[in-house]
Amino acid sequence: MFKPTYSCLSALSKRTKRVKVQLLKDFPIFQLYKGEVTQVKPSFMRNYLHNYNGARYIMQEADIDVALLQGFQARQEELKTVKKEAKAVKLQVDEAQVSEKQPKPVMAEKKPKGILEKEITVKDVKIPGLDL
Repeated sequence: MFKPTYSCLSALSKRTKRVKVQLLKDFPIFQLYKGEVTQVKPSFMRNYLHNYNGARYIMQEADIDVALLQGFQARQEELKTVKKEAKAVKLQVDEAQVSEKQPKPVMAEKKPKGILEKEITVKDVKIPGLDL
């Protein structure tokens, strides 16, 4: 009988296999930033990140560049504080706008009725040749 000499990789193994890398450059298109240690697909690393010294493989924990990692963590903390401050300022502005708003006076005037809303009777309609 025929015995296949190759093995077929399943979709499950392609989805679950990841490699650990540390980024040496920013990749804002992929939301990956310099110093970050992350798990990515091997093909993504080969095709995009590893080109032009953009990232490096991490085989052991000792391979991680601590200075780059600390820079990334400092940037993340800074972004968190900026977001908190922006949120607080936005809440203050919203509260100020709510307090400044005054209720609008109710319109006492009636809107003029449209043509279809008027009461029309037979006496109001003038049809030539019709005598009522």
